[in-house]
Amino acid sequence: MGIEFRHVSYNYAKMNTGFFQALHDISMDISDKGEFICLVGQTGSGKSTLVQHMNALIFPSEGQVVIEGNVITSKRNKKTDYNSLRKHVGLVFQFPEYQLFEETVEKDIMFGPLNFKVPAKEAAASAKEALRQVGLDESYLERSPLNLSGGEKKRVSIAGILALDPDVLVLDEPTSGLDPAGKRHLMELFSEIRENTGKTIVLITHDMDLVYQYASRVLVLNSGELVFDGTPDALFRRKDLSENHLDYPGVVKILKAVKEKFGLSEMDVYKKTPDEAAREIKRVMSS
Repeated sequence: MGIEFRHVSYNYAKMNTGFFQALHDISMDISDKGEFICLVGQTGSGKSTLVQHMNALIFPSEGQVVIEGNVITSKRNKKTDYNSLRKHVGLVFQFPEYQLFEETVEKDIMFGPLNFKVPAKEAAASAKEALRQVGLDESYLERSPLNLSGGEKKRVSIAGILALDPDVLVLDEPTSGLDPAGKRHLMELFSEIRENTGKTIVLITHDMDLVYQYASRVLVLNSGELVFDGTPDALFRRKDLSENHLDYPGVVKILKAVKEKFGLSEMDVYKKTPDEAAREIKRVMSS
């Protein structure tokens, strides 16, 4: 059933100055099957606020969020089991330290399932499977999560959410602080999770190269408003990216420079990978 936003606005209270409107009149649908969505926009545009609505961590000031058929409004409904909604939509925070607190990796990953009354034996099996999904072997189970590398901590924090088997996996800037190889490995992991499980991935990022290469859909926020909802190809063919504080991917920039320098009018500058870009340059130069 996924997630629906129906004219959602959200206001943060400000000391002595009324409120600050972080989101304004957001309407959109997110499927719970197989989407890879990147959410982009400058710092302060409302991205983190938006994703916190996706599993009812915060409630809209106006409008409705519908999660798996449950209507969320500004008023808490005593009949709604909000914790069960968070099992359908798993949110991984930007900093793994916010989620890792147990003595061992196994206990950390098992925490969520046990909290939902899953039997210990089943929770342990879920922990092993989630660890496998994020590319770590069982030798990590008895290690302290606090002694892992930054990339390993991110993977364990993701495994802790995957152990709940959510339909939608929401990740707040998961590649921040990683080197290019680490970013690539993590993005390939998300792609594999989507392909192998059919889950929808929603990912906040500032990296336009990752957006262009991996996303099937892009949402752009600017000052709390949803100003674009479409494919990466459609977004990067627009002329007004700078108005929304965005930039073109590196591959597109390079191809545009080559096209202009050599007058290659037939060159398609919108190629998703460096290999595709190289083939396009070769094709046009040899024609």
